[in-house]
Amino acid sequence: MKINEFIDKAEKKAGKKIELAKILGISDRYIRMVREGKRGFPDDICIQLADYIGADRLEVIAASNLVTEKDEKKRKVFESCFRKVASIAAAGIVTALVTIPIGSPTHAGSIEPVYQHTNYTQLTDA
Repeated sequence: MKINEFIDKAEKKAGKKIELAKILGISDRYIRMVREGKRGFPDDICIQLADYIGADRLEVIAASNLVTEKDEKKRKVFESCFRKVASIAAAGIVTALVTIPIGSPTHAGSIEPVYQHTNYTQLTDA
């Protein structure tokens, strides 16, 4: 996910870019510079942003660092953060699906046939 997507979510939640800037304790100009790829957020702002929108902190930090990072080796490290979080999320979904019971088990052995309770001698004598 790109930093602009995180910013979009946060702006939508805050209502306006100016409100988001107040929440994060930065200027709206700073947000614009990040959007334009001129700067990235410091880690503490990334953490506040992630907490505000309920995103993974590491993903937001990595996305912010990818805005300005030129070193290909470092870019790969930051990009790996997205795959790691995605694989953890996928594992969680699979675990949830496997462990959730689909229905209650049937106890067919506890049902007694009706004819066992009928007294056949009384029926034939009548």
